[in-house]
Amino acid sequence: MRRTSYANVVINGANDDSENTPHDEVPNSGDLDDASFITSNGHPLYLQNVDHPGLVLISKKLTGTENFGPWKRSLSIALSAKNKLGLLNGSVPMPDAESPLRAQWERVNDMVISWILNTVSEEISNGMDFVNTAQEVWEELTGQFSSIDGHRIYQILKDLHALEQGDKSVEIYYHKMKNLWDEYVALEPTTTCKCSAKCDSHLVVEARHQRKRLLQFIIGLNDSFSNARGQILMMDPLPSITQAYSLVKQEEKQRQKHVSSNAFLGNVKSDISTTSPTVSSAGTNNVLPDSTSSKK
Repeated sequence: MRRTSYANVVINGANDDSENTPHDEVPNSGDLDDASFITSNGHPLYLQNVDHPGLVLISKKLTGTENFGPWKRSLSIALSAKNKLGLLNGSVPMPDAESPLRAQWERVNDMVISWILNTVSEEISNGMDFVNTAQEVWEELTGQFSSIDGHRIYQILKDLHALEQGDKSVEIYYHKMKNLWDEYVALEPTTTCKCSAKCDSHLVVEARHQRKRLLQFIIGLNDSFSNARGQILMMDPLPSITQAYSLVKQEEKQRQKHVSSNAFLGNVKSDISTTSPTVSSAGTNNVLPDSTSSKK
């Protein structure tokens, strides 16, 4: 009799009519949930040999509301790559106590809890010691920090308004601005028009956002880049912010080469002046007399 495994339901859907693979047969078992089918990355309860509770999936650590958005996005991507998001959103629920998958589910659940807590500060993780499931941990953190996204959005916009290059390099200044914009978009995503399949209003909105970023970038540049700023504004159409960054970065490199060249020439002149023979007030070189002439 043909049986459908739990893994096949998760991967292919309950109504899969494709040909059986060798793992689709359940030998001598009438239970649909069989742990023997957890054999590949496609199964959400599969663990690789390199997986362990001390694994740190991302370098970011959750410290509070100020970095919850970037932390959540980074960890979601990492857990998605591990095929473990189902334990966070409830799509892979806890099996019944009699299910042969129950022990493996609990093992994977504990593993995901450890992975999450490895990426939060000690102060935050201390309050999660007695949470039983990864979904509860995820919902608890989301409830604590995402409910005040409005405060973070306010701070991001305030930081963007005050951001200027100052004593920062063009590269550091650009990436600081980009990180703020990316976090803002993650917290306040742009809505997409659904009025028509041919509607391109979202393209107009996106172009407007990109133009706003470009202008903010060149406004915050130091006055020493006024020539580059003027050249960018005279382009028709306006370049993208990445193109503008490349142009300004190139000019910064040219200046650094010019400064290094001048410094090198200055050192050479200094060395020549210190090694040249001194001249007396009479205009003759101060050299030692010839030994043969002194004997005469």
